[in-house]
Order: sequence, then C-alpha cells, then structure tokens
Amino acid sequence: MTPPQVAGRTPLAVFYFLYFGTVGITQPFLPAYLRSLDLSTTQVGFLLALSPLMSLITPTLWGHLADRTGQIGRILTVLTVGATLCFAPLLRVDHFLTLLATLAAFAAFSSSITPMVDSLALNRVAQEGGSYAHLRLFGSLGFVVITTSFGLLAQRVDQRVVAVPLVLLGLLALWSLTLHGRASAGASRHPLAGIQLLRDHKDLRWMLAATCLHWMACTPYNGMLAIHVLALGLPPSVVGLSAGTAVTAEVAALLLYPRFADRIAPRHLLGLAFVLSAVRWVGMALVTSAAPLIALALLHSMTFGVFYVASVAFMARRIPPQLRATGQGLYSAITMGIGGLVGSAASGVGYSLLGGGHGLFAVAAALEIVAALLVLQVSAPLNPPPGEAPVQAPAP
Repeated sequence: MTPPQVAGRTPLAVFYFLYFGTVGITQPFLPAYLRSLDLSTTQVGFLLALSPLMSLITPTLWGHLADRTGQIGRILTVLTVGATLCFAPLLRVDHFLTLLATLAAFAAFSSSITPMVDSLALNRVAQEGGSYAHLRLFGSLGFVVITTSFGLLAQRVDQRVVAVPLVLLGLLALWSLTLHGRASAGASRHPLAGIQLLRDHKDLRWMLAATCLHWMACTPYNGMLAIHVLALGLPPSVVGLSAGTAVTAEVAALLLYPRFADRIAPRHLLGLAFVLSAVRWVGMALVTSAAPLIALALLHSMTFGVFYVASVAFMARRIPPQLRATGQGLYSAITMGIGGLVGSAASGVGYSLLGGGHGLFAVAAALEIVAALLVLQVSAPLNPPPGEAPVQAPAP
C-alpha cells in the first residue's frame, strides 16, 4: 500500500476504532447497567429493541440522502454529533419512560452510523483498491482493546458504563470532521429504491431473510451476555474477557478473509458461519463456568467476522454503486432492524419464561440452522465473473 493510500485510509481506520470501541462498552455492559436501575429483564429487552426499531427506518432514509447528495462524510458528522448529544442524558435518567425516550433519540442517530461508514469505506476501496475487510478490522481492534480494558478495570457495573462511551462519542464526533468522502450524487431519485431492489431480485430476499434470522439468533449474546454471566455467579471480568476473545477471533478472520474470499462462494461462507454459530450457541446453552464460556467466544470469528464481511461483499457486488448507501441501509434495516428488534424483545421476555440464558441460547442454535438452509437457496452466482454487471437500479 502506497503512502497516499495509507494517509487516505487513516481517518476511516481511526473512525472505525473509536466507534466500535464505544460499542465494545455499550453492547456487553449497558444491559447490566440498565438492570442495575431496578428494571425487569423484560423492560431491558424492550429498551434494547429501540436500536433495531430505529434501524427499520433511519438507515434507509439517511442512505437515500447520502446517495442523493453524495455528502457521506458530512452526514456521518451529523449522525455522530446527534448520537453524542442524545447519549449524554443517560448520566442522569434512571426511570423506564425517560430511559425509553433517551435511548430512542440516541438510536435515531447511532443505528445509521455503521451502514454509512461502511458505504464510505466501500467507496474508498473501489477508488483506491485494497480490502474492505482489512479496513473494517480496525473497528474490531477498537472493540477488543476497549472492551477488554474496561472489563478488567471495572470492578462493578455503574455510571462508568455511560461516562466512558460518552467521552468516546465526543471524540468520534470531532474526528468525523476529518472524513471527506463523496459519492456520485443524484442517482437515487426515490427513497424506496432499496425496497424496489428487494422486490425485483429473489436472491436478495433469500440472503436478507437468512441474515435476519442469524442476527435474531445473536441477540441473546449481544444483549444478555452480562446478565447471563452475572446470574451464573461469575465476575464482570468474564464479560470483558469473553467479548475481548470474541473480537480477537473476529480480527483474525478479517485478516484472513481476502485469502479465501475469491475461492469460496459467499453463500457457502455464510452457511458455514451459521452452522458454526449454532455449535457456539449449543455450547453456551450447556456451560456454567468461565473457561469454556470464554473459549466458545473464539467462534465469533464466524458468527460475526466472516458473516458480516461476506454479507457486505454480497451487497457491494449485487447493488449498483450509485445505490451503495441505500443498499447498505436496506441490509441494516432488515438484518439489524427486523432481526434485532424481534430478537431483543424476545430475549427479554424469553429470559424470564425459559428460566435464564441457557434456554435462550438453545433457541438461538435452532434459528441458525434455519438460516443456513435459507442462504443455500441463493441460486445466482454471488461472485459475478469479470465484466458481469450488478443488478440494475430500479427505474425512478
């Protein structure tokens, strides 16, 4: 990689590092913090469902605006500033209704950050060459460094779960000013262009149905890990070590992905990721001690690493460049939106009905098998031969 390429990608790499470092605290520890405010697991589940609920709406709207104006970098600044301002009240609020309003406002901005920065990264790779996976791994590095450090240093779950991410969000908002990415403006003339793509192309429907089920199966881990670990009588450090191990494995998968991506069809990679995720959740349904729980986190290399990059690669190849942000918004809306919404709400209720986390993980394993069967229904080549055009944009 040439020095200009390195310099051009540094702002994105740092953005990924800071953003997913923030997620490295909020994802595993915020549910336990909310539970410490005397909320029920059902109430926590509904609060966690706010982010996927917003993912049903906001990413496609912000994506349409980005495709229409070409101002992806400036839109990312708006999203990060809005997320920072809306997260700050969590330092004060502690009642369910005020938490509901605060987290809903935060999710209105934060749920669109990942698809927007992914679109910017894909544009950069298309212009300069290189690997999206290698750029995205800086987000995983941020997650593993910050979640492990926080988990080891935090002796209990308290307001630091809010204060530290708030500082990181503030830094992220400032750093977003260094992003100057643009895309071709004016191509997406209709805000429902992504829905039209979904209607017209069967392979998109099969793939997104599978990724939606997979993300639904991931929500017991994403939303209830800290609650599950503490209920087993294990210390908070296990949460940080488990999350850190998971993302270390994810980083390894992202480093290796370009070596086999051209030789194995993405649908086969996704199917393998779903099957190994089922093995992981079966293990989580059975173990009660720290060592095997942390060891199972190594399968996160497939659960998220290979799954996410293969999914983004599929969307990048099958969606025309002028609809890239719209396509990433559609992926986020269906996978993280519908899958996360149903999964988060069901996890909170299911935790109580099934008597704890073990039952939830058993259900998650069954969902993964269904997802593996669905993704194999994709019949068209997911890696088009050289010169083959992606699907055409719908008429305005």
